[in-house]
Amino acid sequence: MKRETKIAIASIALLAAMFACNLPNTQPPPDENQMPPEIQTALMEGLQNGADVPITATFSPIPSLTSTTNPSASTATITPTYSVPMLVVREQTNCRAGPGQEYAVVFTYLPNAKLEIVGNYGVANYWLVKSPDSPTGQCWLWGEFVEVSGSYWVVPSVTPPPTATKPLPNAPSFQSWDYSCEFNGVSAELTVTLTWSDKSDNETGFRLYRNGELIADLPANTTSFVDKSAVNSGQTVSYRIEAYNATGIETDSTNAFGC
Repeated sequence: MKRETKIAIASIALLAAMFACNLPNTQPPPDENQMPPEIQTALMEGLQNGADVPITATFSPIPSLTSTTNPSASTATITPTYSVPMLVVREQTNCRAGPGQEYAVVFTYLPNAKLEIVGNYGVANYWLVKSPDSPTGQCWLWGEFVEVSGSYWVVPSVTPPPTATKPLPNAPSFQSWDYSCEFNGVSAELTVTLTWSDKSDNETGFRLYRNGELIADLPANTTSFVDKSAVNSGQTVSYRIEAYNATGIETDSTNAFGC
């Protein structure tokens, strides 16, 4: 009982001290050594018997959130779809040494031939293709007679090779000239059938002249022509035939004759 009384007295003293701290600070706090001896004794006994055990608490730190980037993470790569550029020949056409008719014919492809495209010359609409039939392994096809497929838009634009200078064609020569005259009372109609030899394989064509005037421009490999003209009595007519290409011309003439 005595012990409980001492603890109660110590508690009252503590409460009084706490209230005193909340009051206006008009006087300095009393010196701890001036406390009555019995209170001091009660406080010491209470501390020794666990009456005033301090409360302690332990707090764990809150973990911080951090953001990390994985440098080894892969990124998506878009790969375009590619297919071999090809063409199919739709009409029989010549494959040439360059993109144009001024280049020599390397090979003539028939319809449905399939060839791989390796280049183009868009100015003249020609495609450069792989050709097992060409001495160089390549030749040019005109786009008008082919159909393209695959990734043809990725092929490079190719500079045309220089045009080779063709030799002059050999001069043609007249073989025969058969003619007849029909009179109509005023003049005569002269009909002449002209035949000549084609002695070249590099001509662009033939030009036929009557009395120095051009009357026909004929394709390569032509060897005859029928001409009709009105002539007066005693008038003579002469003919000249020439073979030509980009390099120049070679000619042959026949004697003059009339009705």
